[in-house]
Amino acid sequence: MVQHRAVAYTMQALVKYHGLKDWKLRLPYHDSISVNTTSMKTEAAIDDSRKGGVFIEGKPNDSANSRLQAVVSRLSPSARVTDFRIDSRNIPSGKAKGIGYSSSAGAALTLLSHRVLVGSKPDLPQLSKTARLFAASASRSLVGGFSRLYAGKDDDSTYAERFADARELDLRMVIVPLASRVKTEDAHKEVLSSPFFAARVESAQKRCDLMQKAIHGNDLDEVGRLAERDTLELHALTMTGESGMVIMTEDTIRIIRRVRELRNEGVRAYFSMQTGPSVFINTSEQDQDNVKKAIEKLGYKAYPSGVGGEATIL
Repeated sequence: MVQHRAVAYTMQALVKYHGLKDWKLRLPYHDSISVNTTSMKTEAAIDDSRKGGVFIEGKPNDSANSRLQAVVSRLSPSARVTDFRIDSRNIPSGKAKGIGYSSSAGAALTLLSHRVLVGSKPDLPQLSKTARLFAASASRSLVGGFSRLYAGKDDDSTYAERFADARELDLRMVIVPLASRVKTEDAHKEVLSSPFFAARVESAQKRCDLMQKAIHGNDLDEVGRLAERDTLELHALTMTGESGMVIMTEDTIRIIRRVRELRNEGVRAYFSMQTGPSVFINTSEQDQDNVKKAIEKLGYKAYPSGVGGEATIL
């Protein structure tokens, strides 16, 4: 029996993509920027002496099998996901949405597949093109740190690249997981019907340049402000689609209000959300503990985090 293990970290999208112009290749309409976490991750193991495909928390998962097959086929056209036994688990486990577990799972599973089917040390930006076939966000989780997914014109020009880490900006986060029944795939399809979609593509592309400049400039407050603006714009887009999809919950709004109160009290705290109700609170090392305690007083579980690294074979 030969078994390999890998770990990949979830990410917070600071400038988020919404909608895909090519679903097979999972090509986004515009660039996006994210930062990996340190407190939430996916651990996975692949066993090439057993068969069965992907198991998540011990249960077979058809969706993961289908997504990973696209990855495996690119690495080795004759290979099948079901030729292996792949076990994956999220830490901490739970049913929260908008945390980024699809990104960390895709990164870990792609790295494991490359290890078994190719064997050589991967070039992560190049491998990010393959991880993107699982989930576009997986390409950013794979390379780690602060990364940018470039939305090119085709498969080869759409890849992720790390451009900074904690040495440029020692960003701290407090993550508040919240549950939801909304499927991310449905939200991506919904936004295309919003009358503001074209404006969103233009503003998000410009915001990526501003965000990258703020990160390189060690400007935490500007990063926080840009992420908040991007969050509100993203959810406005979802809510103005044909079905009027509302992803925020009462808990989300309660946390956002508390973050704004903290900021008025002199605490550096900025909210950020992805395609789900869960909330990331961007803050400093000095204020992280105060933010965590304030959220816990509201009755929510909160996870402190720093800037996480790339996906790694263990």
